[in-house]
Amino acid sequence: MLCFSCAVGLAACNTYDSSLLLAAGPPANAAGGDPTVPDGLGGETSTAGGAGASGEAGETSRGGTDNAGGVTSTTGGNGTGAGAGAGAVSGGGATGGGGHGGTATQGGTAGSSGNSGAGATLELIDDFEDQDQWLLPVHKRNGPWYVFNDGTKTGKEEPLTIALLGAEDARAGSVAALHLVASGFTAWGAGVGADFINLATKKVPYDVSAYQGIHFFAKVKAGSEFTVKLLLPTIYSDPVGGQCDDSVVGKKCNDHLFCTIPKLTAQWAAYQCAFADFTQQGFGLPQTELDPRSVYSLQFTFGPKLPTDVWIDDVAFVLK
Repeated sequence: MLCFSCAVGLAACNTYDSSLLLAAGPPANAAGGDPTVPDGLGGETSTAGGAGASGEAGETSRGGTDNAGGVTSTTGGNGTGAGAGAGAVSGGGATGGGGHGGTATQGGTAGSSGNSGAGATLELIDDFEDQDQWLLPVHKRNGPWYVFNDGTKTGKEEPLTIALLGAEDARAGSVAALHLVASGFTAWGAGVGADFINLATKKVPYDVSAYQGIHFFAKVKAGSEFTVKLLLPTIYSDPVGGQCDDSVVGKKCNDHLFCTIPKLTAQWAAYQCAFADFTQQGFGLPQTELDPRSVYSLQFTFGPKLPTDVWIDDVAFVLK
């Protein structure tokens, strides 16, 4: 397994070990239009990734026909609170199934970072019900999920796992979820993420202009690490974008925009981060706000307080 260490703080790697993907390749793909535009039809032709530069793993892109629209849900309740970070959506529970290819309504009261509230409409990024390791093929999204860590020699991270939910981890309206187990990483920790678009073995920027944030469900094993940071690598913070430069003070790479959720619990709950609340550590190339056309990936990181044993489900964009 290839582990990629990052030099500073929260910095999370943006390459992944392609050996962690399923042996079976993604479905065949149909040609389409501009992959950076989140509406319209069609996907792009994809090929398997080879060895990357500087010892990094090559990326694999997913094909598949991209149909307009997608799965949506609505979040009921009233947003409360203003501060930085994210709030949890409590209570309620899915009705009408809410599974892959369906719709669901989530009741309850939303504690927010200032942008959630009654009637927030969600568009699934992945619900994991198909148990494959690729994003749902909606609005040209075709990237794979991958795990990564800070490279600590004594660290241990389980291979990427998308599994059926047993009785202990069951959640109403869901059959399967992503499972991450990691321990022993002492720099910034470990994580899991997905690139939104991969074309010809390369990630390309994705336009998130239609959305205002990220929504997901999560739970941790009792006694496990309970803080998660959501990162948005962009063309300004990811070395692939060619904008940052590790040799120049104030322009260093991997200072990704991030949002912190401090209190995952042993019970399933919904959480939300508004794009307006993502910030940087401040060591790299500054981003005064999110450029919506610049986003490569979504990543969840845990640490450096480990071990962690976490389930993640129904990752979704919050529509404007």
